Amino acid sequence: MVNPLAIKGIVGKTPLLVRLLFIIFVIVFVIGIVIHALEPEAFPTLFDGIWWAIVTISTVGYGDFVPYTLIGRLLGIVLIMSGVGFMTFYVTTLAATTIKSRNAYLEGKLHMTDKDHHIIIGWNERSRHAIDRLLEANENTTIVLIDETLEELPSTYRRVHFVRGNSTEDAILQQANVREAASVLITAKHQGSEFSADSRSILTTLAVKSINPHVYTVVEILTEGQIVNATRAGADEVVESTALTGAVLTNGLLHHNMSKILDRLLTEGEKKQLFFYPIPEGMIGKTFDDYFQSLYESDEGLAIGLKRVDRIHLYPPKNMLLLSGDEVALLVRTESHL
Repeated sequence: MVNPLAIKGIVGKTPLLVRLLFIIFVIVFVIGIVIHALEPEAFPTLFDGIWWAIVTISTVGYGDFVPYTLIGRLLGIVLIMSGVGFMTFYVTTLAATTIKSRNAYLEGKLHMTDKDHHIIIGWNERSRHAIDRLLEANENTTIVLIDETLEELPSTYRRVHFVRGNSTEDAILQQANVREAASVLITAKHQGSEFSADSRSILTTLAVKSINPHVYTVVEILTEGQIVNATRAGADEVVESTALTGAVLTNGLLHHNMSKILDRLLTEGEKKQLFFYPIPEGMIGKTFDDYFQSLYESDEGLAIGLKRVDRIHLYPPKNMLLLSGDEVALLVRTESHL
């Protein structure tokens, strides 16, 4: 025996738009059957009756089918009085739902459902730059921005999914679907002391890693003393932005235009790009100089360093043997990636 409370629970969980559409469908179908049975000459087929009901309930009124009997016309009046009300309510509810969903999207209240996306935490010039570069590299990249200071997503970034809230809270991270994200960038909040900014970044790292221990996480740290704590919290890569910026500025003073070279090396839009590439199987066991020469002669790129586990060897010795799992830092032309 069917439990009425169970049916009521199912109906209660069904979205209002679906329920309205179902009611309209039932009204159209029943009226179509009845009018076909009452006036078979005016409505030769069942579909003709249903067609007339749809045209009438939507207030289009083509006039290709018209009831002639008193009962048929009374049925038409009932359809207009009841059905049109449901139809109007459905249309207005649909419009209201659409507007509500759009506002929720702009205000950062919608849940992210995509997978393998990039999450950027904090709205500032660094995060803006990161978003621009990611979209330039791949316009189909899915990006989620988490920030608690923005009222709504800026109009120039409609392709970015916005989540408004505190990034240290599990509910906000789950709304951004961090469990299925490909990577997370945590930028420092330049408000208050540098220590408090770093503490917040480390706390956010802990929250991210507690939900998804495997997501690659890049964390911006302002003070050198907090780098070890960020690493302990689970950060896969820590960028000490203050020291990095200071080094670039100092090199600009000592060696004029050095900052321009560094900028061009790391800018996606340039014709050359710096990135890591796995050592080809045929080069394992050979020296770094062998691989360097083969790349240079084939014009495939310029090897400037080697990554082994977590250690970077910049300009390694020529006789350094290449091992399985090594990655070479290559400067390549963007139109000829390996």
